[in-house]
Amino acid sequence: MLNVDPVDRGEEGRWIVVADGDENAGSLLAGYLVHQRFRAYPTRRGTEALRIARAHPLGLAVVDVVLGDMAGRDLIRLLRGLVPELPVVMTSGDVRPEVEIEARPLGIVQYLHKPF
Repeated sequence: MLNVDPVDRGEEGRWIVVADGDENAGSLLAGYLVHQRFRAYPTRRGTEALRIARAHPLGLAVVDVVLGDMAGRDLIRLLRGLVPELPVVMTSGDVRPEVEIEARPLGIVQYLHKPF
């Protein structure tokens, strides 16, 4: 189980950044997480996800394979530069096995196929 603090733990609660190239999918997932009392922030841009990571303690990153301004793999590497132990879930609408195989060496904790 992932160690992500819900909102009701006060200022110590960690954030979940949802970086998804599909704005609707990212907003939907972040909205679900907020409804479950987590602090979640959706963005379709990797640069925005990095800004959030610098401004707030992250407990989890959900990263799509394709973002609006960079590849999801690149964002994961940059996030890990900021938070080395950050758990990352990677998502993709691309169901080809090789896409997941390429993501596994990044140390992701889960790979989810869309729609989820």
